[in-house]
Amino acid sequence: MLCLLALVLTAASLAPAARRNVILTLDKKEIRDMTSSGLVLAFQIEVANASSNVYSLSQYDYRVVVEGTDLFAWRTTLDQPIPVEKEGKTRIALPIKILYDEVFKTIPAAEGKTKLSCYATGLMIFTDAKKRQEKVPFAFSGEFPVFKDVEVTVQSVEVKVLTIGGTEFVFSFSCQNPNDFELVLGSLAYRLDLDGKTAAQGAVEGENKLEPGGEKAFRLPVMLDFFEVGKEFYAVFDKPAAACHLGLQATADSGWGPIKISYTKDAQVQLKIAN
Repeated sequence: MLCLLALVLTAASLAPAARRNVILTLDKKEIRDMTSSGLVLAFQIEVANASSNVYSLSQYDYRVVVEGTDLFAWRTTLDQPIPVEKEGKTRIALPIKILYDEVFKTIPAAEGKTKLSCYATGLMIFTDAKKRQEKVPFAFSGEFPVFKDVEVTVQSVEVKVLTIGGTEFVFSFSCQNPNDFELVLGSLAYRLDLDGKTAAQGAVEGENKLEPGGEKAFRLPVMLDFFEVGKEFYAVFDKPAAACHLGLQATADSGWGPIKISYTKDAQVQLKIAN
């Protein structure tokens, strides 16, 4: 009798687990919408329906863990469930918004690190036409960088020519990359205001590479016709200094994906008139 019971228990332990109707497979991970405030870590998931019924993703919940510490939990019910046809496949995205301030407040030890480990674990609930539920657990891991803004230094404005009719000048600035990965700025849009008046705007084209920790200088010549832009510009340049507002916009390429760079700087700059 004991031998028979042992055989039954052994057979039960070796029996295959119940087959799931819905199977989740991680396809890839992406970093999106990265700025110096935070980013979106998106898990692209393939959903396979092995049954002869249509199942729809109706709700899910998950918790996010960064550097081994719970960051937040989320639960939602979809207003429009995502269907997965019988014996079919579809792809869904699980986007997780990461805010650096929230990370550093919850996990002080994370501040100062250049990248952080992360995983999301939770449950997706699929429902068929008869309201039968298929609860599918998941756990996906990844990592993300802590992106820091490009640091900009504005140089003195070199006034080459100044007459009652116009001016020729050069304004210069440099960009430093404080991150440990390369940035390729591509088209760098700029706008320079002096004493509240737009003195120059345009874009620096080409691959403007910033090596990790590296710096690149930009020197841009400008010509202004005061009869076109306004005679009041003469007073702006006919003095030793002016209030400067510099705006820069770019979408940089990186090993982590595209990064939106938006920078403004207000400073007092010297106007150096050539002899």
